[in-house]
Amino acid sequence: MKILDRYIAKTVLGSIGLVTLMLVGLQVFILFVDQLNDLGRVDYGIGQAAFFVLLQMPYQVYLFFPMASLLGCLIGLGILANHSELVVMRSSGMSIGQITWAVLKASMVLIVLVTALGETIIPYLSHYANDYKTAAVSGGQTLRTSKGSWLRYGHDFISVGTILPNNILSNIYQFRFDEHHHLKMSRFISEARYTSTGWVAYKVQQTDFAADKTKVQTFDTLPWDVSVKPKILTISSIEPDEMTLRELNRYIREQKRNHQNVHTYQFAFLQRIIQPFTTIVMMILSIPFIFGPLRSTTMGAKLLVGAAVGFSFHIFSRFFGPLSTVFQLPPELAALGPTVIFALLGVYLMRRVR
Repeated sequence: MKILDRYIAKTVLGSIGLVTLMLVGLQVFILFVDQLNDLGRVDYGIGQAAFFVLLQMPYQVYLFFPMASLLGCLIGLGILANHSELVVMRSSGMSIGQITWAVLKASMVLIVLVTALGETIIPYLSHYANDYKTAAVSGGQTLRTSKGSWLRYGHDFISVGTILPNNILSNIYQFRFDEHHHLKMSRFISEARYTSTGWVAYKVQQTDFAADKTKVQTFDTLPWDVSVKPKILTISSIEPDEMTLRELNRYIREQKRNHQNVHTYQFAFLQRIIQPFTTIVMMILSIPFIFGPLRSTTMGAKLLVGAAVGFSFHIFSRFFGPLSTVFQLPPELAALGPTVIFALLGVYLMRRVR
């Protein structure tokens, strides 16, 4: 039986690897085309865009691995079925459960490897990629840190604590120097919003420094006289994929203490936790396509249905987060919902296998 297990493992793992390369290649092409909008901005050219996309490739592997596992298992087992090898295995006494277990055992190595990469190398590569693009697009005038972003515009140095959706900034420190590098003015801005007329600052504490005196003022609202473009801030914001689970958990706690909305980060945190289980669900879903009602159909039909299921899951998992934010649904429901739905679908289909 061990020989058959190894044979199944070799076929399935090879197929998963091939499908992963195909999906990642397609996504990398789409990502590169998306970079065309930023080409020509300061120092961001084709070479910089290609390097940015290259750094993002490991994250794309992590992102598409569950769907690649479904299609890879489907292709691998389909090859065995087309060559009547599964029939021989069943005739020798190997049950469908044993074949399923052989697939899962073989894939556990990949699941552990991808999960480990998702918690070690991938977040740092994603962080470096976004740092690289931010520096290139801003001409080196923007620096991202774990505590926020620093921007330089003329003689102004600006620290942005948190970048929120809809072009909203919070916890901003602004320092303005003269041509002799002497501090002229400092501000603390509780919140800033981008409007049709430019930036508007709220709850401002401003200190002006002169040679012989210091003047402190407070403003409820104030036009913010800096040329910070929202596009730069979008690129500068720290994304969940740039953090490990430990960093995400720490970030969520800190933002909660500051009474900030952390729904998106909680959703990403929970999705990362259930990623291995999601991959197992996708692999189990491939079994009914081979032994269930579709077993007599062509390989092309099986792949078509499998691809539809895989893309449906991917779309569900990507859009449940934004939908839950709009409709104020719990992040646990948004993160677990797609996996639970497809797990129930897998149980239903497996019950029809014979």
